[in-house]
Amino acid sequence: MKTSFGVNVAPSSDEGHYVEKAINIIDLDVTNETFIVEGESELVTKNHTTLKMEEDCLITCQNVYNPLSKIFEKSRD
Repeated sequence: MKTSFGVNVAPSSDEGHYVEKAINIIDLDVTNETFIVEGESELVTKNHTTLKMEEDCLITCQNVYNPLSKIFEKSRD
């Protein structure tokens, strides 16, 4: 059964990033916002282009290096 509503795969994002039309979405890691998306789906956001995903995939939050704190941090919108 495909999802008819969006599942937010970027809870820390100001705008949210929603996967729609997937067969299943598995939350692997809440802290790092990592998800497995099963089936053909779309990633829909307000501040980016809609991305059509034609097969199963892994989605994780982008990390960037902060030279001031000298650690990797979640990317911010």
